[in-house]
Amino acid sequence: MTSPFDALDAAAGRKAVLAEAALLWNALFLNDVRIGFGIETAPRVSIVLVARGARHMLAWTLYRLAAGQRLGGVPFEVIVVDNASDPETRALFERIDGATVLLNDENTGFGPACNAGAAQARGDYLLFLNPDVDLMPGALRALLDTFGEFDDVGIAGARLVFPGGLLQEAGANFRDDAQTTHPYGRGGADPFAAEASFAREVGYVSGAVLMIEAGLFRQLGGFDDLFAPAYFEDTDLCVRCHQAGRRVVYQPRAIAIHVENVTSARRDDVEQLLDRNRARFRDRHAAWLFGQGPQRTGFAARDHDPWALRILYVEDRAPHLDLGAGLPRANHILNAMADLGYAVTLASLHGEREEPGRLYRDLSTRIEIVEPCGEAGLRRLVQERPDYYDVLWVSRPPNIDRVCGVLHDLGLTPRDVGRTRVVFDSEAVFALRGFVTEALSGAPANGPALARACTRETRHFAVADHVVCVSQAEARVLRAHGVPNATVLGHALTARDAAPGFAARDGFVFLGSLAREGEPNIDSLDWFFAEVWSHLRARLPRAHVTLVGAVAPSIRERLTGEGVRILGRVDAVGPVLDAARVALAPTRFAAGIPHKVHETVAWGVPGVVTPILAEQIGWPDGTGSLVRDWRDPAGFAEALADLHTDEALWSAVQAAGLARIRDECDPTAYAQTLRHLCEAPTFA
Repeated sequence: MTSPFDALDAAAGRKAVLAEAALLWNALFLNDVRIGFGIETAPRVSIVLVARGARHMLAWTLYRLAAGQRLGGVPFEVIVVDNASDPETRALFERIDGATVLLNDENTGFGPACNAGAAQARGDYLLFLNPDVDLMPGALRALLDTFGEFDDVGIAGARLVFPGGLLQEAGANFRDDAQTTHPYGRGGADPFAAEASFAREVGYVSGAVLMIEAGLFRQLGGFDDLFAPAYFEDTDLCVRCHQAGRRVVYQPRAIAIHVENVTSARRDDVEQLLDRNRARFRDRHAAWLFGQGPQRTGFAARDHDPWALRILYVEDRAPHLDLGAGLPRANHILNAMADLGYAVTLASLHGEREEPGRLYRDLSTRIEIVEPCGEAGLRRLVQERPDYYDVLWVSRPPNIDRVCGVLHDLGLTPRDVGRTRVVFDSEAVFALRGFVTEALSGAPANGPALARACTRETRHFAVADHVVCVSQAEARVLRAHGVPNATVLGHALTARDAAPGFAARDGFVFLGSLAREGEPNIDSLDWFFAEVWSHLRARLPRAHVTLVGAVAPSIRERLTGEGVRILGRVDAVGPVLDAARVALAPTRFAAGIPHKVHETVAWGVPGVVTPILAEQIGWPDGTGSLVRDWRDPAGFAEALADLHTDEALWSAVQAAGLARIRDECDPTAYAQTLRHLCEAPTFA
């Protein structure tokens, strides 16, 4: 696994930033330039910085903060508290507009100065920011969003990176040892490593970038003067936050470059203060930290919550909604697990590493994503994290085979990884897809061959506590082949009752991945344009169809034609579906349950589907879709045209589909099923 960039060593990065900061300081005075902050009448966040000399870095921090004010994503004010800096540093304040500057006659220490700044704050949230920090775009909004993404959050902290790109800290926790406090991931070569890229509850976060609810800060009495002049006051505040029943959360979307130690005294003095305040911290909190609940040891020490249900989820790749092939369903499952508060690790066995900024585009940042993992990576994961996971969830029979093989080679069983639960997700009965494909191609396809294929596919299922499938039809197939513990888990969707009406829409839409030759989506569109399109255009000469989904260049070239708009992958499919009047799903072979049909129906777009999809969903003709056999191309085209031109028919099909979505895809019932699979006791 490689990093997306080559990081400098920390020393070289630090020298580069210090040089840049000195250039910046001199440019301000040489060119008579001022640093200005926009005035906010109702700031959501009050940023408090404590200054003590280090004028170059202070100018660098304030300049970056002002330049990025519009990129912060939230209105904020700036309060600078100066702890008796030298005249050269104070000369900078004469060039600052729009910030509140408090000048102390003596160095009161970090905590007391922060308290003084907080007393002047108007925001609902306080962000304590060191004067050697550069917040990346959107970091402020990401920190603020944390308070809504998790329950009972009191404090949020950032992903800290050394200048040059090495990871400095990804949250921190406590251990009952001489050091007591342990920043996580320090010195890692890749700041976007999986272990640094997911949000979670931690023991504490660094005061270099620490956001706290202003009311809670006042309730806790602010930073404790016991730790003045510096060190452990932020750690103590985080522990008191926990003790007040609030969470401390590490937010990886908030990225910050932290130079570190630019205002510190001599190293010997620093070490003396650290030792003194560590002893004070332990005297105050050791019994609370280490005298209750199961102790976090080994790998588990990175998480603060010892009670979280930990799940290892194995899938082909990071599942995104725009990829199709069952991956949208996995996307729903993983996000639902995160919403339930589970600590989830996704190990993807295939694919290439995605750009970090795209990896979480539709996946919760609470999920740790280890990709691409492969069998070798899975082996390392299992060996490095013994006794860590409560649930092992493996998706797709080929991956179940691989996981069982890796564990067998290590002398382990699935139960050794999922200590309380093993769940095998069939995703789709692949043997059924192969059977239908062979039948379409004219190859021999018979019942005994299907039975043998199903037996091979399910040979490991007996070791699972639960086997999950996508529909009642596939549950019946599994039960017929000796899998009695099959549970249906389809899709979680919300019916869009406020969708645009018939008159506001026009045209047809196809939703699905077109990235690989030979897949069902490619076969269906090749058939559609070869057999149906001419009939449809004869009935509706101005008919146009929009294709949405990842598309390979060769496939794009082949499908391009008059009336065909190929969008490829889009970040938000909603506007496209709102504009279309009719969806089409001319699938001739497939297994599982068609997410594209559920999604278009839930969005208020009725369509025309083939019998195989109607059988998979289990809905009768006229419920969300009209059903027409692909062996009758003219009839398929006629149904598309009728649905596009007959408002009464369109409205009736739409209403029936939305009703089924409410009944069968209810997110609340979906979450209850998921909890039963992962948490409920199993009985022999």
